[in-house]
Amino acid sequence: MRPRVVPSPRVRSALMALVLATVLGLAGCSGDKDDAPKGDRASSGASDVATNARLGRVRGKLAKAKAAKALTAITTVVERWSDAAYDGAGSADAKGAFAAFSDDARALAVKQTALSNRRLKGDIGDAAITRRAVRVDLIAARNRPAGATARIVLTVELPGLDRTDRIRGRLLLTPAKGGWKVFGFDVRRGEGAS
Repeated sequence: MRPRVVPSPRVRSALMALVLATVLGLAGCSGDKDDAPKGDRASSGASDVATNARLGRVRGKLAKAKAAKALTAITTVVERWSDAAYDGAGSADAKGAFAAFSDDARALAVKQTALSNRRLKGDIGDAAITRRAVRVDLIAARNRPAGATARIVLTVELPGLDRTDRIRGRLLLTPAKGGWKVFGFDVRRGEGAS
């Protein structure tokens, strides 16, 4: 008879959080409604555009104060990334845009035009975010946030290219030492004339 290996409660919680984060992220991949998240709170990032942020679904038990704190922290991650990636003439370099991304996610993100202005061809001019909406779904384990999906909708004006782009999708985040980290993403960018 083989001995049965039982993971510790900490390992079981981490595995459950990972599974739930993956399921929630994949479940969010179906359907692509055009309506933007409607906000419970607005904050202002460096781009001076108000962020329409709200809490979506919370899976598991999580105190309201902890959910609100997670919403604020995740919204700050989204604001810092989007400000550095899309706002201003310097956003073509996207320096610091991926500071809150894991190493693997950062390596993928820098290669894609959807995640910053860095790889756009031509003069982007004084690019500006004109709309930013975020809806955060949380997964909790033992009254702590264990994972999150931030659904984003951004509108970016690119006067140098005479167009307006819409960025929409989701960032998958996990709590880490020093704050939330983006470990995965599914972000698309649509181009349109201004």
